[in-house]
Amino acid sequence: MANVLGRTKGIHNVYEPDEPATDILGTLSSDRLGAYPALAPADESSQYSMVWDLAFAGGWPWRPSPARRRVGRLIRKVPAPIRRRGLAGLVRVSRASRSRSVPEHILVKSANCALSLEWIEQRYQPQVVVQHRNPLNLVSSWMALGIDGDASLADDPVVRERWLSPLGIPVLTPGASPVANVAWTIGLLTLALKTTAEKHPDWIVISHDEFCQDPHARFEALSKDLGLTWTPAAAAYLDASDRPTFVDRNRNPRKIPDEQLAGEGADSLRRRQAELYRHRLSKAEIAEASAVLASLPLGDWAPSTGR
Repeated sequence: MANVLGRTKGIHNVYEPDEPATDILGTLSSDRLGAYPALAPADESSQYSMVWDLAFAGGWPWRPSPARRRVGRLIRKVPAPIRRRGLAGLVRVSRASRSRSVPEHILVKSANCALSLEWIEQRYQPQVVVQHRNPLNLVSSWMALGIDGDASLADDPVVRERWLSPLGIPVLTPGASPVANVAWTIGLLTLALKTTAEKHPDWIVISHDEFCQDPHARFEALSKDLGLTWTPAAAAYLDASDRPTFVDRNRNPRKIPDEQLAGEGADSLRRRQAELYRHRLSKAEIAEASAVLASLPLGDWAPSTGR
């Protein structure tokens, strides 16, 4: 979604500034608030503010490079208090540099902010686009990429007050399997997005699965709704991403084999995204994840398992 919209006219992408594995900036919040910060709109957090101040200013004023990634890996090894002070100074310098050439449109993509989305919206007033997807596909992606679930979110007072208690969300029993932990975490984040979006009818809510069925028309309509200008470059990227030769940056050993994709034709390549989990998870894993997700009130965002 971000890659396609990032090829519309006059837009600048800031990719997951709050994810420590993607951007060293994300360690400012994750060190104190965890991978999925849970903040009520009135809460204060100087670390989280620094992350989003820079993100909505256009991010770091330099392009990623192998050398900068190596530096980022070295910085991650520095003790957290020292790293925070150094990054805070770097953020201040970067914002001053960015202020001289702010892009016309800034798109900030995040997969970690579901529990703080109202906090972000209240402070920066962006146009919010919430994208949801079949949770089983998210489970399969996390398992394939080695992303762990976080059952400790159930101990966060904001999570308990805003979602667990009001919605009657059950918590996992100690010793739950990795699949169950991932499914519960994804279910919680999905439910947080859903309930928050329902309170804000001005936000745009889209379905990944529906976009896969009719991508060109839906992307062009979304661009128009956001006040963006559709471009041949965006259309070309959309077409290229549906070819069996397209290189996925998240290649992993549990993905569908290339030879299987190549024999199915371009149209079915995108359309099969709706049931990608069937090729990445075992029947036992699907059953276990489905049982966990069924315990959460996801409504029409619940998994679709029928053919």
